[in-house]
Amino acid sequence: MSVRYWNKEWLLDTVFTQMRAMVRLCDLETNRILLINDFARREFGLAEGQLCCADPHSERCGCLSNEVLRNNPEQTLHFQWYDPRGDRWLERHVQAVTLGDALVRLEMTFDLTDKHSRGSMPDKEDYYRRIVESIGDAVIVTDRSGRITMMNPQAEMLTGWHDASGVGKELSQVFQIVSAHTREPMLNPVGKVLASGEIVGLANHTVLISKDGVEYHIADSAAPVKDSEGNIHGVILVFRDVSEEYKQREKLRRSEERFRTLMETSINAIALHEIITDSENQPVDYRFLEVNKAFEELTGFTAAELIGKTVLEVMPKTEKFWIETYGKVALTGEPMRIENFSQQIGKYFTVRAYSPIPGQFVTVFDDITERKQMELKLREQVYKDSLTGLHNRHYLESQLPGLDNEQQLPLSVIIGDVNGLKIINDSMGHHKGDEVLKGAARVFHTVARPGDVVVRWGGDEFLLLLPRTDAEQAQKICLEIDRLSQEMDQTGLEPSIAMGLATKTQAAEDIADVFRSAETNMYQHKISSARSRRSALVLSLRQALAEKSHETEEHARNLQTHAVNLAQRIGLPDSEVVTSSLVAVLHDIGKVGISERILDKPGPLTEEEWQVMRQHCEIGHRIVASSPDLLDVAEGVLYHHERWDGKGYPHGLKGEEIPISARIVALADAFDAMTSDRAYRKALCRNAAMEEIASGAGSQFDPYLTREFLAMLKEQLNGALTKQ
Repeated sequence: MSVRYWNKEWLLDTVFTQMRAMVRLCDLETNRILLINDFARREFGLAEGQLCCADPHSERCGCLSNEVLRNNPEQTLHFQWYDPRGDRWLERHVQAVTLGDALVRLEMTFDLTDKHSRGSMPDKEDYYRRIVESIGDAVIVTDRSGRITMMNPQAEMLTGWHDASGVGKELSQVFQIVSAHTREPMLNPVGKVLASGEIVGLANHTVLISKDGVEYHIADSAAPVKDSEGNIHGVILVFRDVSEEYKQREKLRRSEERFRTLMETSINAIALHEIITDSENQPVDYRFLEVNKAFEELTGFTAAELIGKTVLEVMPKTEKFWIETYGKVALTGEPMRIENFSQQIGKYFTVRAYSPIPGQFVTVFDDITERKQMELKLREQVYKDSLTGLHNRHYLESQLPGLDNEQQLPLSVIIGDVNGLKIINDSMGHHKGDEVLKGAARVFHTVARPGDVVVRWGGDEFLLLLPRTDAEQAQKICLEIDRLSQEMDQTGLEPSIAMGLATKTQAAEDIADVFRSAETNMYQHKISSARSRRSALVLSLRQALAEKSHETEEHARNLQTHAVNLAQRIGLPDSEVVTSSLVAVLHDIGKVGISERILDKPGPLTEEEWQVMRQHCEIGHRIVASSPDLLDVAEGVLYHHERWDGKGYPHGLKGEEIPISARIVALADAFDAMTSDRAYRKALCRNAAMEEIASGAGSQFDPYLTREFLAMLKEQLNGALTKQ
């Protein structure tokens, strides 16, 4: 029967079963055997469904070629190897086969040691040579005298002795090695092996100089070749080119040296740590591995006290925040930068942390205590009033969001204004006004309780914010402020503080409206008490002037009496009589702003001193004019040293340009001054003084007022004599 009519399936099965080749069909993905013939089952002891690498020759398994087959499915691979366990040579053909839309691996392995082909097989020596030649490392074999008996291609390439030109030569001729650091020749390792019979390794910095002058950093070892009785027959030297590794290692070493130098010389505190975690890999502590000098100086601990210890051992009060933060850096590799204050060491610092390797982190500290203290000082200056030391309006605005809330209700506000500050500044100078403001500040600071906020609200205004304080409690504080303000004695005056109070009781109320209400109440208080306060202030100023200029109460009373009597004698209306009376009382009020050195000078004043003295008219005018209802009095105070002939001061008015109250007071003041003792002369008698007044009529004094004044004095004198 013709073969072509045979059943193909039966035919293929018969051939597959009887062929003298070990055949396997394996899945490229799982490496499981899909199909295996009987011969392969017997040889390999494997069956379908098992992994191909159960093969006793797994080091030569076809699965090692999977990637090559995927990339080159048309290629057929050939392998030949010696199986020392079966003392036979094997050859395998491997190719990719397409089954449907998948690739599988077809392997056919042949036993080449069959008696029909044994004579053509290489011997064991050739086999071992092939092994040496196929090794990726360089191999040199010597005899026991140190002469080279074999070199593989890799050794020939590195030494430069090609085509077996090095065989038969002394190893030192072919294998020239020097130290990478000193460039000094290094001892031949073969000699050491032959002498000791032990395996010898080269130093880490060994450089091989090839025949062509090319240098390679190498790593190697030399081992003795012994027979079964332990006799040494030679040495096998195995080495490889590690130039690239050496460069990287040296680069790392130099980097580490630079880091160490930087660490040791840096002015920043630097430390290396390892994180310590619990069973759930959560950071619970960290250990000091290395610290620099600056770190020792920053913390006050020595390296001996730190290295090997955990932070909780050395600094038990370390906050959990730091351990968790550093743990995140060490475990995730994510760097961080934080600015903070350490209670443990009492300093401000910035710390940068990064992880050089997983589980470790480096901290770089920069001591910013000095800078931070300067910032705090500047911030304090921004929020502090330089004169009184109280917080200012900016501070209140910064704190208000935390105080204007329901938890602080009721929230009371007291606004106080120092009365008469302008008069004090004008009459006694701003340094005296500053003293009054400081005194008022002390009053507000004294009554302020913990949690209250007291600020200088404006030029002469203060504000006291009282959390959780109702209107009744706030009113008691106002009374205490008023009591304490009366005890202030910076100027010899009796300054007072006008106050306004408002209370916020509902969260919906706008705090700005509460401030406005308090300020409105304060102004109403200021207006309602203005007249009585003005009278008290004028009296205080008059007393201060009397103390400063040593003018007696009698002089003041005489002057006022003369002025009133003269005004009434010439028939002035009552309003002008009152004006003349007040001008007489306040005409020299400006002298409170003149130095006592000039006021008390026993001799004549210099021209410069007269220039200063003449300023008392303008000073007095400013003081009195601060009260709107005393403007006519202020005018008389300003011009009481003008002369009828226009040669007076401060503006050189003449004749009736001078207010009549000023002309009246000029006469009364001159007469009383002549009849009173002065530091520079004795008092004149009454008649002599009247003659002086008469001589000044038409020049210094109003001639009409002079006649009336002298006539009044004569009448007073005659009346006094008649009574006697």
